[in-house]
Amino acid sequence: MQLIEQTNTLQTLIHKAKSIYEERRETKEVADFFSVVKPFADEMDKVVDAWEQSALDWLKTNPQKYVHAVQVTQTADNARRVGAYAHFFDTGKAKFIQSADSALYVLESIGKILKKDGAL
Repeated sequence: MQLIEQTNTLQTLIHKAKSIYEERRETKEVADFFSVVKPFADEMDKVVDAWEQSALDWLKTNPQKYVHAVQVTQTADNARRVGAYAHFFDTGKAKFIQSADSALYVLESIGKILKKDGAL
């Protein structure tokens, strides 16, 4: 899978996690760990791992002025955190939203660069 596809998939998953989080905060519903939380977190981890490796490889061959390896690593960490905590309504809202939005910002930045460079 190309980096642009991985980036889009990860963005979609983070948006889904934000929706899940908001729904859980409203309903106060406790999700079953093994049937709901773990499968979602595992899917997020799988996508994040692939994206992180692809993005780091891409940066090695295509250095960018405004996107660096540290940001990619931090984005991957934030995405993993968002995937793990989306189903828990008692997770701190500010921290969750900041992690999600931070990851989305870097993903959008990379997506714009890839589109501009014709990597679609």
